[in-house]
Amino acid sequence: CRAAGPARRSKRQYSRCFKMTTHVRQQIRDAAVTALTNLTTTGTRVYNSRVYPMQDANLPGLRVFTPSESSHVISMGSSRTRERMLLLVVEVCVKANTAYADTADLIAKEVEIALDNNNTLGGLCKMIEPSSYEEELFGEGEHPITVGRMRFDVTYNTSKGAPDVAT
Repeated sequence: CRAAGPARRSKRQYSRCFKMTTHVRQQIRDAAVTALTNLTTTGTRVYNSRVYPMQDANLPGLRVFTPSESSHVISMGSSRTRERMLLLVVEVCVKANTAYADTADLIAKEVEIALDNNNTLGGLCKMIEPSSYEEELFGEGEHPITVGRMRFDVTYNTSKGAPDVAT
């Protein structure tokens, strides 16, 4: 890192040598949280965690997490490129006696539109596509809680030795 002067360093070399940022996976998760903040129904109640406790003050709200990823090499050589397929999960959490499914569907629509409008999350990924939706109802307590689990397939690339830089 010291051998090459600042003017001769590539973006990836600079990143590796001086300011290791977060993994692109985390950057994508953070960008998704930003893209989903201030939706009409959930407002700022968007949490970057699958285990965030959803109290009454946090509902309706969203939990965003990335539970799995797979990858494969798409170009060989010294700067090998890896294509990664990330599972992005957005949980829609609603507490209500009636119309909970309608509210969850409304929020799911807002989430999908927000991610479609920012389909590369500022250039971090190649694309985001919805892949599935499932809903669970937890009927304990005075008001049932509905959790709609939206799954999105996120495709992005990184180079060998630079998992913090999207390519």
